[in-house]
Amino acid sequence: MFRQELANLLVIAGLLLAPAVHADTAVIVVYKGELNIIVPHQHTRDSLLIRYRSKTREVVRIAVNRLALINTRTKQVINLRDQSASLSNRYDHEGFWNTDIYYSDVGLGHDNYKIQGMLTLYLLGSQRTGDFSTYLKPDAGNKPHDSSIDWGLGN
Repeated sequence: MFRQELANLLVIAGLLLAPAVHADTAVIVVYKGELNIIVPHQHTRDSLLIRYRSKTREVVRIAVNRLALINTRTKQVINLRDQSASLSNRYDHEGFWNTDIYYSDVGLGHDNYKIQGMLTLYLLGSQRTGDFSTYLKPDAGNKPHDSSIDWGLGN
């Protein structure tokens, strides 16, 4: 009985002390890595960073196409330009190779947004393409469905 109470106390303490995940960051698992969509902490929220992270160097370049930001309150759509980036020659402290695509002057303000687009991974001798969608800063009372990415069968 004492062990059970101690275990319950440790779980509760862990929940209280765990760092909160910033609402303006979304992570989508994709082929050979993950796609991080990040809006930096700013009052104007005027930039957007899309980072592909992978533990392997099999992916040599990425492209983001048809990127749209949809305001969940007003339904206004902001279409951003297509961009691509090569895998950098640096890896982070967790051992991930990183590729960044940066958008400036997006002007998100304090509203909530759905982000959707198409990601293409260029591998040695082939490529993989999939649509993705996620939400940044969803309303607490109106939580949207989970983020998704569809890479087809056989992944």
